[in-house]
Amino acid sequence: MQSSFFILHTLAERFQQELHQAVFTECFSPQADELCLVFQTEQATPFYIKVFLKDSFQCIAVPEEITKPKHNVHPYFTDVYGLAVQRVYAGANDRSIVIELVDGTSILMKMYANRSNVLLIGEKGVVELVKKVHARDWEFLLGAIHKTIQFNPEQTLAEMLKPMYLSASVNAYIIEQVGEATGADLAKKMLGLYNRFALAENYFIQLKDQQVSFCLWNNEYTIYSSEDLFDALNKFTQFYFRYNVFQERRIKLKNQLLKKIEAAEKYIKKTSEQLLLLYDLVPPNEIADIIMANLHDWPAAQKERELFDFYRNKPVVVQLKEKMSPQKMAEHLYKKSKNRHKQFKQLEVILEERKQKQLGYQSDLESLDSISDYKQLQTIELKYQKEEKAVEEIFPFKRYHVSGFEIWVGRNAANNELLTLKYAHKDDLWLHARNAPGSHVIIKYQSNKPFPQDVIEKAAALSAFYSTLKNDSLCPVSYTQKKFVRKFKGGALGSMKMEREEVIMVVPQDMKEAEGLKRKG
Repeated sequence: MQSSFFILHTLAERFQQELHQAVFTECFSPQADELCLVFQTEQATPFYIKVFLKDSFQCIAVPEEITKPKHNVHPYFTDVYGLAVQRVYAGANDRSIVIELVDGTSILMKMYANRSNVLLIGEKGVVELVKKVHARDWEFLLGAIHKTIQFNPEQTLAEMLKPMYLSASVNAYIIEQVGEATGADLAKKMLGLYNRFALAENYFIQLKDQQVSFCLWNNEYTIYSSEDLFDALNKFTQFYFRYNVFQERRIKLKNQLLKKIEAAEKYIKKTSEQLLLLYDLVPPNEIADIIMANLHDWPAAQKERELFDFYRNKPVVVQLKEKMSPQKMAEHLYKKSKNRHKQFKQLEVILEERKQKQLGYQSDLESLDSISDYKQLQTIELKYQKEEKAVEEIFPFKRYHVSGFEIWVGRNAANNELLTLKYAHKDDLWLHARNAPGSHVIIKYQSNKPFPQDVIEKAAALSAFYSTLKNDSLCPVSYTQKKFVRKFKGGALGSMKMEREEVIMVVPQDMKEAEGLKRKG
């Protein structure tokens, strides 16, 4: 609810009051997916706006003070430093706030869920983006932020809710409030709720199932309420990072452990079956004994004989390898028997190690339910980050996680070819900077899940970054499914051709490799 147009409209009205004739002095990112805007008011006091642009959390807060990091701080919108605010307004029925400066330039805070961004828009269009991975924002039109919402008796509840872009919890509350109403009765109730939310003067923070939410209604889950929107939003961000982030990290770790347990179970089953097969095979040393017992009457040049197996009291067919005498064949089988014994021991040791690991995963999974603070959680997280880091030491590609999808990036021509021809699945999405040398990039396919647009854009930004076009302002990147990619006959190492090509324009951008999976060096 904190990023709904109801809240943003009220927030814009407050900003209009607070920022009248204020001067825009600074804008910087204190950490990834966060932005701080600083204004100097007529009272010569700073006014701070903090925008959270995370895929999982979007919110605008108004902290009383902000600590600016001393190093690695990226500044934004420097060309308009020193300009005064002319007006602040919100897009009609849109999740956006515009801070218009005296020269006509506008700072747009676009709170569109996982496509949220902050844009600097001049007379001729977008001048600068904070999250460059959202390349389509370069074409964003300021006039598009004004929308109309109507509640017609002919509409279903789903049709009425769709253009409002509310969270699942808010939709659930509305559904509960309208009950079984339809037609004109439904339209009337929806209009009533719309007006009630738009004119809300009280804000509530609720905690349910260890998840914090920002609401415009009171119930038994309320842990904080305020008539001051600034205060409510500031408290909400504090509660969010206290509860929700902890829960998100715990759920992420829980899913990670469940996957490890499942993988261990599959490995144990497969290895156990392999051991049983090996146990059932006739030991090579026994075949060697049978050959040695019949050396005295083995005809020269005969490569295959039916002999009596005195271990099992039945005939057995023994075949010699090419260019091997019976005696050499027996020596070979005795040696193979020793290696077979080593193989048994090795598999048994590995199997026992994997069983112990599985027990450890299960124990940590069970302990997660009783963990209540970050220190305990971090102890388990660090344990598996080290484990994943050890695995990554032998993983040959750069690897990234975006919205639940894995992106793999080749490191050089030979590595590109290995990625495309040996590691990529036919249904993976394959990307490459168009008509330019660069890394092969794939997005790993997930069964029955389409590739989200934001994941494609981030993978394309990586593809452009790891190419000769990395210094261009905007780059074309081709993409298609891996099954439509072929090796050039007689082509250079790593050269491919693709069919059914689609092209996306992106800003070249690197990003941090998956936490705990980054390869050393």
